[in-house]
Amino acid sequence: MIKVALDALGGDYAPDVVIDGAVRAVQEAAGELHVVLCGPQEVVKQGLEKLGYSGDAISIVDAPEPVAMDEHPVEVLRKKPNSGLVTCVALQKKGLVQASVSAGNSGAMMASCLMLLGRTSENFARPPIGCILPTAKGQMVMVDAGANVDEKAPVLVDFAKAGSVFAECYLGVENPRVALLNMGEEEKKGPAVIQEAYQLLKNVEAINFIGNIEGREVLLGGADVLVCSGYTGNVVLKMIEGFYILHNELFGKIDTPAGRRFDETWDYRNAGGALLLGLNGTGLIAHGISDALAIKQACLAACRFAKNGVAQKIGEKLSGMNQ
Repeated sequence: MIKVALDALGGDYAPDVVIDGAVRAVQEAAGELHVVLCGPQEVVKQGLEKLGYSGDAISIVDAPEPVAMDEHPVEVLRKKPNSGLVTCVALQKKGLVQASVSAGNSGAMMASCLMLLGRTSENFARPPIGCILPTAKGQMVMVDAGANVDEKAPVLVDFAKAGSVFAECYLGVENPRVALLNMGEEEKKGPAVIQEAYQLLKNVEAINFIGNIEGREVLLGGADVLVCSGYTGNVVLKMIEGFYILHNELFGKIDTPAGRRFDETWDYRNAGGALLLGLNGTGLIAHGISDALAIKQACLAACRFAKNGVAQKIGEKLSGMNQ
C-alpha cells in the first residue's frame, strides 16, 4: 500500500474539497492507497464525518497552521513547520509516507520539497514542475509549468534534461524530441536567454534537441518535451485550461463517445497534480482551484508515481547525465 500525505488546507476551496477528494481517491484505489490528511485535526475529523467516511484508509496528522497563497515560500518553511503543507513533506522525509501533495502555495511547496527532500544531483539547479499536456498526437511533457521564474540558460538546459527523462520514464517515449518554446523556429529568434539555451542544448548529447517550436505547434504535438520558463509555462497551462472551460460554456457536455473522449483528454482536472522533477522524493503540486475530482486525481497520480518509482528513476538518469 502506498501512503500519500495530503495538505488538507491547500487550495482555494480547502478543506472541504480536499477531504472529499481524499475520500474519493481511497475508495477508487480499493486498498492500494492510504491518504494522510495534514491539517487541523478537529476540522478534518468533522469533514470526514460529514461525508460519512469511517474507513481506515485515511488518517489525520494535526497541522493547524494555515498558509496563504501570497506568503513567502522560505518564510513558510521557517515559521510554519506545523502547517499542512510543510508537514506533508516532512512526513515523507521521515519515511512515513511515499509521496506528498498540496494544492496550496506552490512556491512554498517547491521550497519545502527542495529543502527537506533534497535534489537528486548537486549539479541540478532547480526542480521544475513537469506537467503532462494533451496534444493531437498523444501527450507532451512541459517543463517548467510555474515553479520558477527568470531562469538563466543553464537552468533551462537542466529543465530539458529533466523533461526528457520524465517523458522516457513515465510516458514511455523513446528518445523524446525536446524543443524550446519560442516566437519563431529560427535559431536567433527570441530573448537572449532562449538563444543562449539553444546553443547550449545543441551540444547536449544526452537529449534529442530538435530546436525551437512556436505556440501553434504545442497542441499539434510538435515535440515530446516542451522547455520554457516557469512564467511562460504557467501562462500556456492556464490558456489550455481556458480552452476547455470555453468549450464547455459554448457547447456544454456532449454525451457521445467522442464527447466523452474529449472530456477525458482535455479536462485539466483529470491531470490532478504535476510532479516536481529532480527531487529525492515524490512531490506533487495541484492547481489552486482544484475541486474534489482534481484532488482525487492528484492523490491517485501521486500513488502511481510512488508505486512505479518515477522520482527515483528520474534521479538516477539525471545523476548519470550530470556526472
